[in-house]
Amino acid sequence: MAPYAIRAGDTHVEVWTGYRVQFGGMERHDWQKMLKAELKVALSQLDLAANVPFCGYYATTDTIRSDAENSLFTNLLESMPANVRFLRFERGTAAPPPPPKPIEIVGNHMHYYRYEVNAPWRAWRRDELLAKWSRVPRRIPDDGSARPAWYALRCASAQKQITFTDAMLPADANFGIKLVVHATSQGPRNAVTYSERVVDGIIAAFHSDVVSDEVVAALAPKFPKLTEQDLRHALAHPAGPLFDSRAIITSGQFVQFTPADERCSIGELQIQTDAADRWPEISGELFTVQEVKP
Repeated sequence: MAPYAIRAGDTHVEVWTGYRVQFGGMERHDWQKMLKAELKVALSQLDLAANVPFCGYYATTDTIRSDAENSLFTNLLESMPANVRFLRFERGTAAPPPPPKPIEIVGNHMHYYRYEVNAPWRAWRRDELLAKWSRVPRRIPDDGSARPAWYALRCASAQKQITFTDAMLPADANFGIKLVVHATSQGPRNAVTYSERVVDGIIAAFHSDVVSDEVVAALAPKFPKLTEQDLRHALAHPAGPLFDSRAIITSGQFVQFTPADERCSIGELQIQTDAADRWPEISGELFTVQEVKP
């Protein structure tokens, strides 16, 4: 019995696995590499235009929430179509549908990945707007991490460029995010490869991290072009905060951004080549969500 199954149609591709698929180079099971190779072929058959959303839906029998964007796209980068400009993702609330054939459950849970062209959110709907911002410049060069987007939003918060509503995000509640990256001619170009760093950075900016000598000392080597005053200014201006926990974990010189992305149940990221200046800009919204009852 195989630990995965793939079923491809004209407009969608479905995947069932008996273990959550992991990021390239970190796979615990060799069959994940075979799965990724087969999925790449199946996804290449989809008719995906540049400005049409490439959509992913993730469901699992595991009750522990996991990052939907990461599960669908970042962990399967080797399989994803090239030149995707518009990404939409969702974490389902129902159990995965039955697979087309029995599969081996390696890690106690079934995982389901569905990829479609221009599909709506189905399990959740957008509810109340929490925060909104427009064309915030990302003046730190892209280094493959969440830090440049985090810094951009913290600076925007300091300059009161983020509009907040009276809506509240209850503790541990799910939420949604919608982002538009206004790219320059130099990029970014691919929403799939760019999504994790910008989504994580934006969400982290809304956490309650504040100034401390320990955090400043750990962050300084990660922002070599910023002064200590710049870092203290960014840390002193959390966006909101909408999340009452820290997103920045430090231990000596070790730094890790761990935002509450597992609570982000729906999201969109679109790249448009229309930056107004030499830096990419980020527009976006955070909003509450409500579960759609079947």
